[in-house]
Amino acid sequence: MPDITFEQWVKGRFDTPEGPEPWHSDYRNHPQEPPSAVSLEYLHRLFAECGELLKKYSDRQVNEGFWYLFSPGTSNETFSLIDVALPLSERLKAVESIYQLYKDCFFVRCSRKLSHLGKERDSSVNSICYMLWDVISIPAAGEKTEHKEIDAACLAVMEKALKLDHDACRESALHGLGHAKLYYPAEVERIIDAFLEDEKDIQPALRNYAKAARTGMVQ
Repeated sequence: MPDITFEQWVKGRFDTPEGPEPWHSDYRNHPQEPPSAVSLEYLHRLFAECGELLKKYSDRQVNEGFWYLFSPGTSNETFSLIDVALPLSERLKAVESIYQLYKDCFFVRCSRKLSHLGKERDSSVNSICYMLWDVISIPAAGEKTEHKEIDAACLAVMEKALKLDHDACRESALHGLGHAKLYYPAEVERIIDAFLEDEKDIQPALRNYAKAARTGMVQ
């Protein structure tokens, strides 16, 4: 495929029209994907600079853009994070930069509601914030050493997100930890126990969700 600049890549995923259904629900609207190494570079930069890069886009555009990128059913680009042909150090940096997505995008754009309590369809940024670790291709929970290092970086991002003073960010991290419990029970229990111990003023619904996540019982 022709070379695509970072600016063109961002525009193709976030400068999208509003419609009755998300733009990416029609595969004919999907942009071309660059090679895996380029996807990794661009994802890292997007996460690291999301606060400034995405200012001109609406919450609807940001939500749909990240749903497109994170969902394996629409995009293959996050598989670059577990592509063993690419340098592990670069992949770890990209995973670690997901914390910037929490701090500079989700913290700013999300409301403080808890998504697991809602029943209605949500098109706000809360939607992808809550579902991030449910749909993304990581943690990989693989047996290979490199996969375990990527998984450890994911758990570290979730642990840091729990320290943000924002219930939507915390709920997202707990959601991810709940799914990771199957593969990393001791680490998940340690992280959630520390959260429950350190944060005394957690609202009851979030505290209950944390306890559910500790046992792996999340939706």
